[in-house]
Amino acid sequence: MALHPDFPKSPHALLDPAIRWFPADEELREKTSDKLLPPLVANLRRKVREWRARHYEGATATSKALLKWWFQTEHLQPQADGTTARFQYYFAQREAVETIIYL
Repeated sequence: MALHPDFPKSPHALLDPAIRWFPADEELREKTSDKLLPPLVANLRRKVREWRARHYEGATATSKALLKWWFQTEHLQPQADGTTARFQYYFAQREAVETIIYL
């Protein structure tokens, strides 16, 4: 199993559907991805990415407000040493929420 060479280091970075994890050697991605991954998942990931790029076009005002709160507002959490640290959702968490709203 391989990761795309451009796979981001941060678990919070937005992923392009074209560079997602692939269950085989990377050189097989172009030849056999349709046999190894369900096409619905890949298509849905592309559509959600496009929808995100269009600022959630067609979503209700409430959904847009929630998405903005969750993913565009800074959330600070207190730490044990008395400082605060920025909270971030992992990319898969964000993608799951966006996909549910998109559907």
